[in-house]
Amino acid sequence: MTGFEIYLACCAAVSLFTLALTLRNLRLFRKPDQPGTPSDQLVSVCIPCRNEERNIAKVVGCVLKSRHMPIEILLYNDDSTDATGRLAAELSAAYPEVRVVPAHPLPEGWCGKQHACHRLAEKAEGDWLLFIDADVRLEPDAIGCALGFAHKSGAALVSTFPKQITGTLGERLIVPMMFYLLLGYLPFRSMRRTTSPAASAGCGQFILARRAAYEKVGGHAAVKDSMHDGIKLPRAFRRQGFKTDIFDGTHLSRVRMYTGFGDTWKGFAKNAYEGLGSVGLLVFLTALHLAVHVVPWVLLPILALTGADAALIVLCGLAIALQMLQRIALTNRFEHPVTLALMHPVSALLLTGVQWHSFVLQLRSRRSWKGRTMATDQSTQGPFQEQVVLVDSQDREVGTSEKIAAHTEGGTLHRAFSVFILDKDDRLMLQQRADSKYHFGGLWTNTCCGHPRPGEEPMEAARRRLYEEMGFTTQLAHRGTFEYRATDDASGLTEHEIDHVFVGRFDSTPTPNPDEASDWRWVELSSLAMQVQSQPEKFTPWFPIALAELSEYQTAASAIQKTAR
Repeated sequence: MTGFEIYLACCAAVSLFTLALTLRNLRLFRKPDQPGTPSDQLVSVCIPCRNEERNIAKVVGCVLKSRHMPIEILLYNDDSTDATGRLAAELSAAYPEVRVVPAHPLPEGWCGKQHACHRLAEKAEGDWLLFIDADVRLEPDAIGCALGFAHKSGAALVSTFPKQITGTLGERLIVPMMFYLLLGYLPFRSMRRTTSPAASAGCGQFILARRAAYEKVGGHAAVKDSMHDGIKLPRAFRRQGFKTDIFDGTHLSRVRMYTGFGDTWKGFAKNAYEGLGSVGLLVFLTALHLAVHVVPWVLLPILALTGADAALIVLCGLAIALQMLQRIALTNRFEHPVTLALMHPVSALLLTGVQWHSFVLQLRSRRSWKGRTMATDQSTQGPFQEQVVLVDSQDREVGTSEKIAAHTEGGTLHRAFSVFILDKDDRLMLQQRADSKYHFGGLWTNTCCGHPRPGEEPMEAARRRLYEEMGFTTQLAHRGTFEYRATDDASGLTEHEIDHVFVGRFDSTPTPNPDEASDWRWVELSSLAMQVQSQPEKFTPWFPIALAELSEYQTAASAIQKTAR
């Protein structure tokens, strides 16, 4: 055989192997039996909710229809900026099974979802903890079947992949590949015979864990910095010697994970590389997918049109046919369009692209989801390591820079924010910047200010910084933006920023961080207007400009001008 024939024969052999493994796994990946003897074990259904106003009532409604009883439903409002908090409170008031777990600020080093699940587990009272995403919809038998499967398998953690609803071509090309990877590369029989972490699998959309085992492994605190609890949590269980397992939940649960190609790409990119765990595996899968699952599809029409040797055409066609059979088996089981089998090489290319994009995001510490970045915490790094987002005059991102570098040589335009907190009487909370601040120390200014990190939305940065500087959080509303430039004569640093202005309400006492604020006070807006006019040197240069975005201040300033006349 020629080298070309050997290559195509290898492609066919690999395709046959993955097809055979997929078919074998499909026989083992079964829907759990209906529960026999009803269990009286309390199941705590834990639902982290971040900006889920469209989903929270629906997910609670379907869980309440569960045929397994008893259950309790715990909701955690994870720093939402929409109506999630209000809706959660209304659901708790309407249904005795529903409780809202008090929210805490996101601690350093935690991923938002893992912290939310950790808080939910702390307050749960059940023998079993079921973690589901807010966009998951359960059938009435889902909880009972999952609990029965866990008892029958002896696993301390069981998980399933809900039916993945895909509404656009972009979703269909990428989302079903999760089943291709799962069933085409993981031997289920070996997975069930060992507690090796490398053989674990799971889906963060549905995880049922025995409480005693969950607490022994450290729960979500063991995976606090992960964006892939579906993989990392089962591994944590297995490292402690606990068995984990998965079952087919296609007919027990459903979810539309993402909407559109862009949302799907971003969603998978946040944790695709983390799921692989190593550059070596990424390189191996890239070479495998390109050589076996892309190149033969390109070669076949070329070989046919050029009149190549029949053996080459047969081998190439055989590899493609085996891959199509594998995809047809998967699409039939998981209820996706069978035409996806014809688009397999496109899906393989997209999957590879997502994995490499995820790898680059990990290298740059720019993985983010729902507005929060997984960048290394910068609050302890000092200003010379912290990164800011460079923008153009239209606030479009053009790059990043070290914080201090962006403030030297006349300043490079970058993104910033200013937060104004008012009480019920429209008094403004002022902060006096600590003398140790790198510029404009000792001056009075708005409640807090700062810079979004790369991958972080201004709103999220504002809420984070409000807590870091003043020790509290509250809902914020965006009021406007402005561009300004100002130089601090003492430090020689220049602020050249597109500043986003946010306003919130708070009627209690803050607990300022002394490294950030040396003092604070409430001030009447009418009094503030006179102070800013008569003693501008006591205030930061951006403060009067940002005040112009505050309608309450404009009203007070106008009243003073009328009185002066």
